[in-house]
Amino acid sequence: MPHKLFSKTKIPLLLTGVLTLLLGCSQESNDTTSISVDTGSVTTGGAVEIVGNGESSVPNLEWPLHNFDLFGSRSVPTDQITPDNVATLTPTWLFQHGVIDGVSNQTTPVIVGEIMYLTDSRGSVYALNARDGHLIWSYDVTNLLGGGRREGYIFRHRGVVYDEGVVYTAAGSFMFALDALTGEPLEGFGDNGQAPVILDVLHEKDPTLETAIEVGYWFTTAPQLYNDVIYIGTTRSESHIAGGYVLAIDDQTGEVLWNFNTVPQDENDQGWDIAGPTWVGNERNGGGIWETPSIDPELGLVYFAVGNPFGDSTERDGMNLFTDSLIALTLDDGQLEWYYQQVHHDVWDYDSGNQPMLFDMEVDGEPVKAMAQANKNSWLYILDRETGVPVHPIPEVPVSTVTELEGEVPYPTQPIPNKADGERMEPVSPVFPTDIPAQQMEANTLVEQFTPLGPSQIFAPGMGGGSSYGPLAYGKKTGLLYVAAIDAPFNSGRDPKGYFSAYDPTTGELIWRQIFEGYAQAGPVVTDGGLVFVGAGSNTAGYFYAYDAETGEQLWRFNTGSGVFASPAVYSIDGQEYVTVASGGGSRGRRGGDLIVTFALPD
Repeated sequence: MPHKLFSKTKIPLLLTGVLTLLLGCSQESNDTTSISVDTGSVTTGGAVEIVGNGESSVPNLEWPLHNFDLFGSRSVPTDQITPDNVATLTPTWLFQHGVIDGVSNQTTPVIVGEIMYLTDSRGSVYALNARDGHLIWSYDVTNLLGGGRREGYIFRHRGVVYDEGVVYTAAGSFMFALDALTGEPLEGFGDNGQAPVILDVLHEKDPTLETAIEVGYWFTTAPQLYNDVIYIGTTRSESHIAGGYVLAIDDQTGEVLWNFNTVPQDENDQGWDIAGPTWVGNERNGGGIWETPSIDPELGLVYFAVGNPFGDSTERDGMNLFTDSLIALTLDDGQLEWYYQQVHHDVWDYDSGNQPMLFDMEVDGEPVKAMAQANKNSWLYILDRETGVPVHPIPEVPVSTVTELEGEVPYPTQPIPNKADGERMEPVSPVFPTDIPAQQMEANTLVEQFTPLGPSQIFAPGMGGGSSYGPLAYGKKTGLLYVAAIDAPFNSGRDPKGYFSAYDPTTGELIWRQIFEGYAQAGPVVTDGGLVFVGAGSNTAGYFYAYDAETGEQLWRFNTGSGVFASPAVYSIDGQEYVTVASGGGSRGRRGGDLIVTFALPD
């Protein structure tokens, strides 16, 4: 249940050097007819002019924040690319940064003026000519990442944020500020453009710590920025971290202005009176933050999604607040305004992982300032963002408490969303699969969701299923929510499937759904041209899709050669609309890659 408690500087076009790429890709229309693309070297010494098929009604559109705007809507007003011409969408330039660390390429580019900013899996930054992909500058952060527990997991990064001529990125446990034109560190921000912001906060409790990474704290997400303040959360619920930290950072100095611990440790931490009694035992860990927050300037609130608890579940009886929760904090001082917990006493790794998406709608003729977020538990939560109250009923549903684990005290209910009519909402991916191989069913038992863990179980979603870090999108023209999810039951003995769905948030009804091979982890982007783009990846390849935003009909797809685990961006320059996405798997046996591919309509 809920509990109450930008003008951007334009950058001129710069060109330096020539980029050469060697790879093969293919694009496909709905009938999957392959069209060959030049597989030789792509070399361009100047801007690539692409016209034809009309111009966008928005001749110049930037993508300055990680998920486009402060609300995280991922809804853009461009309309040059439409259902009528998307079948001719073609790669116009490609870029490879050369860093493949065995994890997926998850960056979402930021585009300001005619420059694109992106990161590799380590957090190093690249500035490209957004017209043709030429490298302008790069900034390497590798030597500052340090070591620490599960070092390889540090190498996962999702992008930057831009404001007034400065690019900000968080890598390892540092925040970096770079001149957007040159890549030079910003003087006055921390020490030579880098601020050890996590360590600064940890020193308040333990001044002897030498690095934040040694105790499990670092960043994977892109920052959010509003009114000269950077907002970001620390990652890694699985590192026995003593709570995830929300940080508000001065964008000129790198000073931490305030912080909030998602798992209050003692009476000195805000929220202790609420959360303290919900942890009974010797464990009080987890609560990392995997994605960018959203901001409502009018309400003065910043919204974070908090990850799972960690540690021996028999030593943490209770709800374990504020893990697996959505929290609303005041922008100015980080006071807890409200929270909503999606999973009580989580033992299934059901993080609340993606950015809360804000939007406005009408329900029964009344305006609602809403928020939507989909959990790894496969349920879509639609709340009033002013109060945290569900827009449609979310009853506490009794679940099994039978356990074979000595000392375990399962929580007796879980909040499962209903539609406006009171019927159960359709989950974003199956919670009781019917397609488990017979051999697997003979050796194991398929159990209901939220059944306490036990031997030889099959349950859905598994730890890698549901809606993960990929954000939602809201079609400002269609009024629909778009969400990608993974059908990956635990111990299922089969490959995962991708589920891509559109919901009507005013009723909670599922409007359409597409199911495809592989992982649907990345978020979509929806355009006023009537399209929604989303990527997916399997163990061997990946596709980037375009669907009709109203009907869900697949209109186009492109084989990138490796999995698409990054959310795309859309921008326009001089009336030309571009769609760009990163591609590359790497972990769990997937084919690696370091590709950024940008599409446009041909001449």
